[in-house]
Amino acid sequence: MHSPLQLKDHRILRIHFDTRQIEDQNTELAFNHAMEIYHLKNEDHTWLVRLDVQFIAASEATVAPYFGEIAVVGTFTLEPDFPAEKSMDLVCMNGGAILYGTAREILCNITSRGIHGPILLPTLDARSFIPKKPSVTGDNNE
Repeated sequence: MHSPLQLKDHRILRIHFDTRQIEDQNTELAFNHAMEIYHLKNEDHTWLVRLDVQFIAASEATVAPYFGEIAVVGTFTLEPDFPAEKSMDLVCMNGGAILYGTAREILCNITSRGIHGPILLPTLDARSFIPKKPSVTGDNNE
């Protein structure tokens, strides 16, 4: 059984990372993410999801081996008969999880050739992508 939310396309918007020479190779990184959701009104069942992931030192007292960010965007379609009141949660949760997996793979591939080895984003509970107060922009015609 397939999901009522289907990924149609995804792209990298931004990727940036820097390395630092450090003595302790086991310094922990902290990861933060933010999402933006756009319901494309001119294409009633189409959603645009942008995910930004930032990686920095886990504390101000440490130096991170890497720091930077990645932004990915995906276009998703939702089946027309999916309940409208549940649409936002599904788009946030599944769209966020899919794009987070994309960001994980891209970062791992690129940093695997880095001086400190690959960055592997931690696994998240997909519910963390559902905002406390959902905000959807519906006037985006991109």
